[in-house]
Amino acid sequence: MQKNSLKVALVNPDQKVWFIRSSAGDHARHFRSANIIAIGHLEDIFGGVIGSEIPTEEEIRKALLTNENYSHFKKNKEGRETKYLNRKGSQLLTQTKRFVNEIKQGDLVVTKNEINGYSIGICTESTAYIEHTPIELAIPDEAKRTVRDNIVLKHKLRKKVTWGPSISPTELPGAIKKATRGRHTITDLSPHKEKVFHLIYPFFTDGESLYFSSKIRRQGSIGALAIGNLFQNVSLSEGLIRQLLGNSPISETQLLELARNVAFDHESAVTCQAAFMSPGDFWCKIPLIDSTDFTGQLYAGIFAVLILTGQAEAVQFDPMILDPSEISVTLKREEADASIFSDKLKEPEASPLLKEITKKAQISKNKIEEIGKDLRTKEINENLELGITEVNTNRLENFKFGINVIEFRNKNESN
Repeated sequence: MQKNSLKVALVNPDQKVWFIRSSAGDHARHFRSANIIAIGHLEDIFGGVIGSEIPTEEEIRKALLTNENYSHFKKNKEGRETKYLNRKGSQLLTQTKRFVNEIKQGDLVVTKNEINGYSIGICTESTAYIEHTPIELAIPDEAKRTVRDNIVLKHKLRKKVTWGPSISPTELPGAIKKATRGRHTITDLSPHKEKVFHLIYPFFTDGESLYFSSKIRRQGSIGALAIGNLFQNVSLSEGLIRQLLGNSPISETQLLELARNVAFDHESAVTCQAAFMSPGDFWCKIPLIDSTDFTGQLYAGIFAVLILTGQAEAVQFDPMILDPSEISVTLKREEADASIFSDKLKEPEASPLLKEITKKAQISKNKIEEIGKDLRTKEINENLELGITEVNTNRLENFKFGINVIEFRNKNESN
C-alpha cells in the first residue's frame, strides 16, 4: 500500500474476468511488451492461411468441417451420415467466438507469466483484429539469451490490453490456481472476481459492501486461538463502524453486545474466508450501512478494520492523529451516469462524515486504544505477522476504461 495513502477500488458488476493461457507462460512477456493478448486458433483452423479480416463464424465452421482432425461423420435423424464437429473442433469454434465476442473493453485479463505467477491487465478495446507481424522480445545486447528469449509470438488474432502488476506464485490463493488448471485457452474467471481483486487491492467495494483482505505471513503452524481472536475482532468492525457514524460515544461494551446480537444474522453480519497455509490470506466482507454519505462510510470501514486487526499504525494513516483538514479524498475519474456509483460519489472531497469521523476518532483516542489493548490486536498482529496487500495498480487505473478508485490521502505528505 502506498505510504500515507489508502485506495478503495470501485468494482463494476458488469466487469468480467478472463484467464488467457499464454503457452505455459512462454508468451507472457510478448503479451506485456506489445500490450496485447493473442490466441493461435485461426492458425489451427485455416492452416496458417489467414487474410486481414477476421473470418465469420460460418467460414470458421466450414473450414473445421473440411478438416478430418476437427470433424466426424454421424448419422442424423433420417439415418444419413452427416458431418459434425468433433469435440476438438467444437472447442476451437467456441474459444474463438469467446475471444472475439465476449472479452470486452474494461474486462480484467489474467495470464500465467514466465515465473508461474499471474500478470493482470485490462482489455482496452472490445474489437479483435488480425495482425501478421510476429512479436519478438527485445533483449539487451549484453544479456545472455535463453531458449525462452528466442520464442516468437506468431498468433494473429489479437486484442489490445493494458498490463498492470504481476503477482508472485506464492501469493496465489488455491481457488484461483484450481480454476486455471484446465486446458482451455480462455476461461471465465468471473466467479472468482472477488479473489482476483483481493490479489491487487486490500480494499474494494461493490457499492453494497466493503471488502478487505490481509496477508498472514507467519511461517509454520498457526495458533487456532490467534486465528479465532482475529476473526472475532474483525466481526466487531460493523459495530465500530456504526459507532463512528452515530451520535453515541465509542463503547466497548456496546460493541460486544452488538456483535452478539448479529452473530448469526446472515443479512447483516461481517463474513470472512481464509486460506492460511502458512503463509496465507484472509478476506472479509463488511456490509455498508444505508446512508447518503458513501465516502464517509468507506472511510469508517477502513478505519475500523485497520484498528481491529492492529494494522492502523503500519499504513501510517491514522485518523486519531490527523486534523480533519489534512485529509484529501480523490476520485480517479467521474463515474458515468449509468454506473452504480454515480449517485453515491458526488463530490467525495466534500464528505461531511469524513470530518466527523476524524473528530470522533481524536476525541475517543484513549477509548479506541483501550479497546485495542483489551482485544489484544497488537499481539494478534505480531503473532500472525499480518500485512496489507502492497501492489502498484496505477497502470490499471490511469485511463478511461481502467479501474476507478477513491483515494484517501494525507494532504501534508508528498506523493
